Amino acid sequence: MRGWKLSPASKELDLVVVAARYDSEGRLSLAQGYERRGQVWSDLLLFDRATLIEKLRSRRRVAVATPTAVPGDFQVLGPVRLQSRNGTVTLGSEPLANDHDHLAAPLF
Repeated sequence: MRGWKLSPASKELDLVVVAARYDSEGRLSLAQGYERRGQVWSDLLLFDRATLIEKLRSRRRVAVATPTAVPGDFQVLGPVRLQSRNGTVTLGSEPLANDHDHLAAPLF
């Protein structure tokens, strides 16, 4: 919007996760988020665990964030990282001590 300044994070990220859903074993089953497409952000999309892992392995910049009042701007809560431990891959926005996925995003 005219006269409103976007945060630097809105220009540096490729994908933003805003909510997550986990299965009974603590693994991410679905995530809601927005994906950057050139200069604009997509509508709200659903990403499964395999898709998020694929995007992270292809060096896409993924973070957990909340949308602000300005369309296309986000308040970043933390980056999403892949962690390998004992042959299992986990998704996390902070260092984890167990083999469960954990993103600092609200549940949906």
